[in-house]
Amino acid sequence: MSVITKIRNRAGLMVAIIGLAIVSFLLMDVFSGNGIFAGDNSNNAGSIDGDEVSLQFFEQRVEEAVQNYKANTNQEKVDENTLGMLRDQVWNELVREKIMTKAYKSLGLAVSEDELFDMVQGTNINPSVRQAFTNPQTGEFDRAQVVQFIRNLDQQPEDMQLRWLNFEKFLVSEREGQKYAALVNKGLYVPKFFAERYYEHTNTLANGRFVLLDYAVIADSTVEVTEKELKAYYNENKKNFESKEEMRSVDYVQYDVRASEDDDARALRSVTELREQFMATDNDSLFVNLNSDLPYDDNFVAESALVSDIQKQFFATNTQGVVSDVYRDGDYYKMTKMVARSSRPDSVKARHILLRQKEGESAESVKQRADSLFALAKSGDFASLAKANSEDPGSAEKGGDLGFFAEGMMVKPFNDACFGGKKGDMVLVKTDFGWHIIHVTDIKGSRLVAKFATIANRVEATTETYRDIYAQAGKFASQTPDGSSFEKNVEEMGLVKRSAEFIRVGDRTLQGLPNSREIVRWAYKSETGAVSPVFEVEDRYIVATVVKITEKGIKPFEEVKTEVEAMVKRDKKAEMLIAKADKALGAAKGNLDIVAQKAEGMVQEFGGATFQSNFLTGIGREPVINGTLFVLGQGKLSKPLKGERGVYVVVVDGLTPAPKEADLTPSKQAVANQLAARGTNEAFNAKKEMIDIEDKRHLFY
Repeated sequence: MSVITKIRNRAGLMVAIIGLAIVSFLLMDVFSGNGIFAGDNSNNAGSIDGDEVSLQFFEQRVEEAVQNYKANTNQEKVDENTLGMLRDQVWNELVREKIMTKAYKSLGLAVSEDELFDMVQGTNINPSVRQAFTNPQTGEFDRAQVVQFIRNLDQQPEDMQLRWLNFEKFLVSEREGQKYAALVNKGLYVPKFFAERYYEHTNTLANGRFVLLDYAVIADSTVEVTEKELKAYYNENKKNFESKEEMRSVDYVQYDVRASEDDDARALRSVTELREQFMATDNDSLFVNLNSDLPYDDNFVAESALVSDIQKQFFATNTQGVVSDVYRDGDYYKMTKMVARSSRPDSVKARHILLRQKEGESAESVKQRADSLFALAKSGDFASLAKANSEDPGSAEKGGDLGFFAEGMMVKPFNDACFGGKKGDMVLVKTDFGWHIIHVTDIKGSRLVAKFATIANRVEATTETYRDIYAQAGKFASQTPDGSSFEKNVEEMGLVKRSAEFIRVGDRTLQGLPNSREIVRWAYKSETGAVSPVFEVEDRYIVATVVKITEKGIKPFEEVKTEVEAMVKRDKKAEMLIAKADKALGAAKGNLDIVAQKAEGMVQEFGGATFQSNFLTGIGREPVINGTLFVLGQGKLSKPLKGERGVYVVVVDGLTPAPKEADLTPSKQAVANQLAARGTNEAFNAKKEMIDIEDKRHLFY
């Protein structure tokens, strides 16, 4: 990476020579069998084209990805799902690096020293560099800032230096990828007749009618198939039963942790025991926050917004200070007291002046500024003062005017100052935004509102209940040594067996089971018939058994027999329905209505069909029909067409040809764009299929 040296030299950073040596050493070793990819096979994250990926190296790359993610999102922590996503991202990057590095080398693709300098400091600045060093005040890219940053890079923290080196590596890799894509795309050519066909297939429209003889009208139970027929179909269509990767299927039982009767009684008792104290307290907010599972709500609410029947009853009778009986509300036992009832405006119009605490300014100083300005506002021109002093840019230019707003739209201190006062009031209020000088200029309407204090205790499972449910799951697991006993015990114990099929090694969840990565890991370490220990998945305990291991490649006949049987039965149904449609066509004399009558179908319409699209209105995706419409001829009935959903007979009532003498440039560009979008990825995927990739991350994560 002498390109880095050149950048450092041009920026006056001799210390970069040391960085060059380290980075060069790492890059030379990345894909060497004896380098950082190498290691003890038992401690490898996997292998890519014969090179082992050491766990240490993989975790180092993941940690870099985590730090970049934190920096880009301003987050201090990364949750498990995000960490799993980043591990997948790093693995895919390693696979791409391995494949494409070899491809670039074989083609002689490289990024020169001058190119990298040009991307960072020259005339063709990379968009990522431009974005990072754009002056927020002017919106202009600041090349001097880049030079200054690189010149002082050795004075930056070590993690910042590392991030810059990785950023440069990214720029080089990105440019190499762009060159490769350009080579692939330059090799793609769109002949004139391609563009003509695309234009014709996109702009020629067909409309007509069809009769569908649905496969579903014939019950599966009435269609007989032999073992010989099934095996013949399988042998002829083996490619359709190929698995691109290894997969697992498991059955499992689930023990849900729910609150017991004792838990329910305990929650009820804990609320009931507080009743006398709740009635006697003169500090409802403090009492609620100390004793309730839900915080005190200090807001007034209108009767129309009330949900609780208890609150509605208190509101109607104005029984302030009275505590209700304990009542059940969803997962909570509650008791409620009406703290206050008042008449408040429907909406308020106000203006304000906001003063924020400046950097280095004390709290006392900003309060003094607010007091002085408040005194001026009482007798001065409020609008002029707001324009000159308010630090709320949205309202300052309007003289501080906020217009009308409903209760609850502003932060609470601001809200209460407006809705608890009267027209003409001017007050000084502090919020999280700063000090506000508020002038209430108008009010609209009036409505009764009330404030309630509610003690709520959630009914939830206790530690004892979790222990009891775990014991039940543990007992099942201990009495279930293998898959056959799993089936037997599920039936004898009256449990519900659930299934999760086609589990991939990288899956982090099973169908219906969030955060179940540990079950996936266990499944990939186990053989068919193995029974798991007890797994805790949120509020449930799981015991699973591996019922099927699908190896990579062509699936065995027995494994896909059910699927094959469905296909063979569908084909037999098609033969029966085609015979029925042929008979109807013989008597129809070109009339689709008679076909529908004789074949017991219904005539339906479609319109706007094009050869380019496989989707037809009223039909769906049926390529066989699209392929027939534009060669059938207008007014002619088709032969019976075997589709995905059933057997069709169609007629084209109208065919609108594409306009002639059209400019083919858009069509040619559209085809070129399609090819370009596919070209690079398909080239990569083709190379990927040619190498062996073993992903063993499930052994560690």
